[in-house]
Amino acid sequence: MRHLFKLFFIILFLLNFNLYSLTFKDGKQVNDDSNKSSKNKTNKSSPAEVDEERYTSGGQWEVSVTDKGFIKYNEQKDLIVFDSNDTEEGRSFFDRKDQNDFYQIHAIYILAKDSIDKKFDVNGTIQKILEDSNNLLYKNTNKKFRLDVTLNENIDISFLRVNKTKKQINLLDNAAGYFTGMAALNGFHHPKKIYAIFYQDHYGREWGQVGDAIFSGPNGEVEIASGVTYLGGDGSIREAWIPNTHELFHALGFVQLCAPSAIIERNSDWGKNDHLNNINDIMSDRGGDLYKIDPKRNQYFDHSNENCEMDLKKSAYLVPTEETFQLQPRSESCKLTRWQPKYQHQRSLNCLERFNF
Repeated sequence: MRHLFKLFFIILFLLNFNLYSLTFKDGKQVNDDSNKSSKNKTNKSSPAEVDEERYTSGGQWEVSVTDKGFIKYNEQKDLIVFDSNDTEEGRSFFDRKDQNDFYQIHAIYILAKDSIDKKFDVNGTIQKILEDSNNLLYKNTNKKFRLDVTLNENIDISFLRVNKTKKQINLLDNAAGYFTGMAALNGFHHPKKIYAIFYQDHYGREWGQVGDAIFSGPNGEVEIASGVTYLGGDGSIREAWIPNTHELFHALGFVQLCAPSAIIERNSDWGKNDHLNNINDIMSDRGGDLYKIDPKRNQYFDHSNENCEMDLKKSAYLVPTEETFQLQPRSESCKLTRWQPKYQHQRSLNCLERFNF
């Protein structure tokens, strides 16, 4: 019976993953006209005919350098504000000095305004989740996420208590976007980092989501995509590596809609869904063995699909890193696009440069 319950919650997590095309600020929808011109176009796989802007989410939360309390990522250590009651041995409220300047994944432990601190950042809970994700990756691909580590080789996990209560968070249309926006507001928007966010409590019955925020600065707008895992929901903390891995893959830009088994949704704006319609893959929403990562090498990892150049094997956020690596796929407006037939490396670099000012 225990295994049946576990299977139920895993299936529920996969089915509850939603593709958002709305922009939210303070829990309210903000008009976003960026996708309107593209919604009625037909899906095509030829590079010249794919409207990459159409296959963006639009970003779900807005954060600007003009917002009250905004902190630049390179001034975080000096300006971050925190409650002294949250101080714990080994805890950091900012991104600590990096061991290297490579592209990497940085973990953030988030609590609501009224959350009782369970200390998952300093008692080994989040570290174990990250290590389990890397064990899965290595077993399947001989690669791992490049995790942000401190100068003394420890995984760098930051602590952030946000300004909404648990009840207020559960009333939001999209908590993942809120968490990503709050992280960015507090200095977590480094151009070479993608954030793995762990919210201590529950959000509805979700186990994980992609968090999207639109960052507005002097150099223009750029989307921030993070992987968000809910540690207080129905899913087991011991298996939280499942949503963590799944959502980070999404944040990296996968599954691309040009993948042969990307789900077809004829009545949706995209016409497709960035999950696989076959079972036995961590990116599938059809269940099966979630311990597998593109086992046939024909969807998103080490594949050879024509006009579908994004390949997780080449991600700059995995180690060992390929000599010719890839960043997140960006549209011309610097949003994460789920359909990019030909990878645009310089465009992705230019978009990340917008964080430097």
